[in-house]
Amino acid sequence: MLQTYLNQLTPPELADSVKNTVNGFMAKLAQTKPKISQNVLLLGNVQSGKTAQVLGVLSALADNDHKVFLYLTTDSVDLQEQTVKRAKTNLKNFIVLSENDDRSFMEVMKANNPILVVIKKNARVLKRWRNLFTSQNSLKGYPLVIVDDEADAASLNTNADKHDKDASTINKLLSDIKNSCCQSLFIQLTATPQSLLLQHDESDWQPEFIHFFEAGEKYIGGNFVFSDPPCYIVRFINSELDDMKDESGEIAEGVKQALLSFMITSAEFALCGKTNCNFALHPSYKILDHQAFSQKIQAFLNDLVQAINNGENIADSFKENYLDLQKTKPDIHHFEEIYEKLTALLENKQICTLVVNSQTEADFNLEEGFNIIIGGNVIGRGLTIPKLQTVYYSRTAKKPNADTFWQHSRIFGYDRDKSLLRLYIPSDVYHFFVQLNQANNLIIEQAKKLDGNLQIIYPQNINPTRKNVLKSEGINQMVGGVNYFPFRPNENNLSAIDDLLPSILKDEVQANLYQIDTDDLFLILDKLGDYALDDWDKKKFIISIQALKTQRPTFKTYVLVKTGRNLSKGTGTMLSPDDRKLGEEYPNDLFLTLYKVVGNKNNDWQGEDFWLPNIKLPYKGLVYWGIK
Repeated sequence: MLQTYLNQLTPPELADSVKNTVNGFMAKLAQTKPKISQNVLLLGNVQSGKTAQVLGVLSALADNDHKVFLYLTTDSVDLQEQTVKRAKTNLKNFIVLSENDDRSFMEVMKANNPILVVIKKNARVLKRWRNLFTSQNSLKGYPLVIVDDEADAASLNTNADKHDKDASTINKLLSDIKNSCCQSLFIQLTATPQSLLLQHDESDWQPEFIHFFEAGEKYIGGNFVFSDPPCYIVRFINSELDDMKDESGEIAEGVKQALLSFMITSAEFALCGKTNCNFALHPSYKILDHQAFSQKIQAFLNDLVQAINNGENIADSFKENYLDLQKTKPDIHHFEEIYEKLTALLENKQICTLVVNSQTEADFNLEEGFNIIIGGNVIGRGLTIPKLQTVYYSRTAKKPNADTFWQHSRIFGYDRDKSLLRLYIPSDVYHFFVQLNQANNLIIEQAKKLDGNLQIIYPQNINPTRKNVLKSEGINQMVGGVNYFPFRPNENNLSAIDDLLPSILKDEVQANLYQIDTDDLFLILDKLGDYALDDWDKKKFIISIQALKTQRPTFKTYVLVKTGRNLSKGTGTMLSPDDRKLGEEYPNDLFLTLYKVVGNKNNDWQGEDFWLPNIKLPYKGLVYWGIK
């Protein structure tokens, strides 16, 4: 199965990439202990070819005598149909069924071929297939392989933090399906694993291992699009939602410039013999906003056509945008040729406006024509938009979920022409995505290390994921710039720290303040001894620091050492006002304060001096997320 699948993949580099993914994934799977129900995570970047990779994994599993496969998509008719079509095209030896083929499923089971059923994560659909799997005794002897595409969306228990409620409907139905057979392998497939990685230890949805697959050389992703300083494809705009919703009839300037750029790009594509080019606008999640954009854009296009029909020369309207594109694509066709072609496209109504949201019928083909696609959530996750060259993005939120917004990066992909790529976006929204990219890179780098300890780091105004799928008591949060000290300190570390400090305190910055490297910091933390995990979790500090070092390696580590400190046990604060103020002078660095406390029994200590630590993680406002 696998070799048949690989043979029909193009280009050859894709086949090589899939083969590497399959080999790595199967090796990790072989190293795990067989379980009745097993969760594993296949992680890739947004629009980096996850479907192609997982179909290779399914082919390899079919070679290992697996017969029954379920492929779960989000609750989108468009995406479900897109996946069925792709599976039928690529999996030549599989019998591919859609979600409405439940009545013929058992008959198909008589064939020797592996069977792949593509269904939406929709309660009605899942219930029908759950009932089939649980009612057919003949199916119970078959191991079941389930691919959960966009596994962080819809699958998790949205009642995770509600002790008095049962699991949410979709989550319960998926659990029933997982447990309906003698054994199940649940492959979680996503580019945004935050909610999966933050599942509590008792959850049945935490992945046993992670396999990250590298994107191909031609992939355009976050490191290209969301760089600091901004990438050359970026054009900053104002927030224009209100302007597009008013009744003036005037189109907002940013939308206008994006449209003109797209039309020129479409003309260039057409002159090169290409029949497809797409433009995506994501202004908000609201359907009424999509309609407002569509109406004004269509009116603008109609005005252009009317002007052309009246014999007006509107070439000057396109000249500035043409020169802009020419800077990054010097070999673009001459302006006169571009103008002639784009007017022909307009006159022949070959530039189409399409609204794609929950009210849209799945009757469009994004692989043909020159399309202006307006939408929100539907074009924000899962749906592949081929030949996407122009993007207008202005969606905001007061406290956004990082995984949701990162999925909006439809501009990522393989079939983009870098020289003609343009992103129209407000400056503040762009820099928000720069932060998301930094955090995403950190998750990937940690996933590659396979040590099982992942820390997710975001600024204070960003949630890693929606809170309703997390168990709050199972989440560890530490904030950069906040002082953490143990209320129940270890009082038996005097000699260990006394022996260590002289060897590492060599770079004195000022009186009692020293700069050290992180390895020496970890030595200090080790010699401080043991602490209750619910009081002062050294392991979480270490994981957080290691993670941040990967993301922002330039931060420094300081240690302030004070002796003869006379403190009472159970005090609500540890630091003196001056020492607290000193630590605040280093908001972007790690600051450890060590007090040698006089172990006076009158202060409720045991009578021996000891070292009391206070740690402040770097970068004020960053939140370090992990599992307790």
